[in-house]
Amino acid sequence: MNGKVTIYDVAKLAGVAPSTVSRTFAAPGRVSATTAQKVQEAADALGYHAAPVPTRRSGTGKGLVAVIVPDLSNPFFAAICRSVQDECSARGFGMVVSESREVVAKERIIFDEVLPYVRGVLLVSSRMPDVMIRKCAQLCPIVVVNRNVRGVPNVIIDIGDAVKQAIRYFAMMGFHRITYLDGPPTSWVGGVKWRTISDECNARNITLRRSHPCLPTIDGGTVFVDEYLVNPTGAVIAYNDLMALGFVAGMRKRGYDCPDSVSVIGFDNDKVAALNNPSLTSIHMPAAALGADAAAALLSRLSGGDVPGTSVTVPARLVLRHSVGRAA
Repeated sequence: MNGKVTIYDVAKLAGVAPSTVSRTFAAPGRVSATTAQKVQEAADALGYHAAPVPTRRSGTGKGLVAVIVPDLSNPFFAAICRSVQDECSARGFGMVVSESREVVAKERIIFDEVLPYVRGVLLVSSRMPDVMIRKCAQLCPIVVVNRNVRGVPNVIIDIGDAVKQAIRYFAMMGFHRITYLDGPPTSWVGGVKWRTISDECNARNITLRRSHPCLPTIDGGTVFVDEYLVNPTGAVIAYNDLMALGFVAGMRKRGYDCPDSVSVIGFDNDKVAALNNPSLTSIHMPAAALGADAAAALLSRLSGGDVPGTSVTVPARLVLRHSVGRAA
């Protein structure tokens, strides 16, 4: 066929109205499967292709920023990404997201891959060592999120008061021994959590034990159950909510209910924490504020503003629910 093929040509060959052809490509759910197949076959026979979505005109938008997170399936990181996207949209920037899946080498590879295409990078809970992060900061503007790296702008959460409240709550409920269910060994914030919990337990003469490093997932909490039952403490504070929920589920499978047999506190205060049975007491880590502040700092720098070299902090808080009971 000479000339450009149109939807009218496709409609004629398929024996349908032009509007039906349009719906087939724009909203296929509004036509029957038989009609859609007929239209597709006619389009293929004529070499018709739906018009592509117009690309962004040059001169609009301010470029892209990259967000690199350890795990996109974790609601905490998903909430950070959403708040970063809102901030980017409001300021005329685009955003791309990648996950390292908790692998240091993969995180650096991703950074190098996105570097030619973005104006700046947000490293969220980076697992890379400090020296590597500082090297990356020499290559493009960076803000580190949920991690403190000397010499690089960062936004972190102050967990001090919230952890004190959690340990005080355990003590008030009669617990004198607590287990900390640890996360990945490369997590900077995991080390901060351990030191803060340890200091508060020492101040209150509470015996504290630390698990081996576990995956920061539901499965990571579940696999710790057998180790815990060798030396149960009655109270557990987990690296994050996913691990806490996995631990509770694993204990239940072995016949131990929460909070009758074990009391549990998590970190993050994800939505799933409130929906669990029992609902999970958790230290609220304000992911939305964390992402918004970090994005604002990076975008301000990309727009010609100043970014302070010191840390920006947002406070955590304890949210009481039903996963903590009185000590047996």
